[in-house]
Amino acid sequence: MVNEAMCHTAVPNRGLAPAAATDSAAPKLFSGPADAFQLFAEWSARQIYWRSPWLRDQIKRWKTKSQPAVQFASRADVSDYLRSIGVIPGSLVMAHTSVSGLSFESTAGAANSIQNSFQVAQELVSLLKELVGPAGTLVMPTHPIYKAQAASQARTGAPPVYNPKTTPCGVGLANEVFWRQAGTQRSLFPHNTLAACGPLADELLRDNLTEHKSLPHGEDSGYYRFCQRDGLLISVGVPLASCFTLVHVAEESRDAHWPVKNFFEEREYVVRSQGVDRTVTIRKTRSDFMKFSFCLRKLRRDLLREGVLHEGKVGSVRVDWASSAEMIDFISRRNQNSTYPYFGTGFVPRPAP
Repeated sequence: MVNEAMCHTAVPNRGLAPAAATDSAAPKLFSGPADAFQLFAEWSARQIYWRSPWLRDQIKRWKTKSQPAVQFASRADVSDYLRSIGVIPGSLVMAHTSVSGLSFESTAGAANSIQNSFQVAQELVSLLKELVGPAGTLVMPTHPIYKAQAASQARTGAPPVYNPKTTPCGVGLANEVFWRQAGTQRSLFPHNTLAACGPLADELLRDNLTEHKSLPHGEDSGYYRFCQRDGLLISVGVPLASCFTLVHVAEESRDAHWPVKNFFEEREYVVRSQGVDRTVTIRKTRSDFMKFSFCLRKLRRDLLREGVLHEGKVGSVRVDWASSAEMIDFISRRNQNSTYPYFGTGFVPRPAP
């Protein structure tokens, strides 16, 4: 059954562009002393973590040994809940997913539940496509992984090779299943790539990769265009706050007006399309800013408090959602005179001149 205690179920109004920042009063950075203390604690913990290789290694080992939490729900209950939050025929939806520990009760009952991860991934993708229907568009992040090329790159210094038809993604088995299905388009952008299926797929993914050193979430990106159409952002089987890729639209859409110098770095990739290789240069957020100053816990608290982020469960399956336009509008209003949600950016080491 659907657990309503943690979530709001009002269906948002779709199809609106992000609102302009019109608030005359400056938004408060902290909701109170406790919020400020929690931010300081998280920021300090991040410094310790990233500056301690031993600690990182121990945590990675612990995560490897730990078993994923068991999540279980009937397909019908998941379907009903997703409809209630706006995953309906004709809708535009971006889905973050994880099938680790996830199982679905089949139509034959719990005794015949679907537990095989690949089958669960197929079932989840099938359900999402069924809900948006042929008039809707389903979008999933398909960030490429280049681990197989790492040794060669380290030896030769050659840029990674991205092929939208073959390069695997590292953000979930369901996402991998989705982009490989017939009718799904995958962007040529080689970093934080999107895949889409439906009438808006071409509009979202067309010309994401330009000649002027594009950003993965900037104004040429599918992420930005998704927000302009106020697509519904959801997560199934994973907290949305742990996979907030879309929030980077807020700073990257400002680009030249973003106040932090050296925030973006250039990277070269080889993009292989239709048998032709071309070397491209993109820009992306420097990893140091992600490691040392991007405070997700505070962002989550703020979004929950403002009613932008909604967290819920169906059975024991985590299902979260948010309006993409509301999220980007919220962050953009707060970073007009700051670097929200990046804190302590002045402490991040700058590259050598």
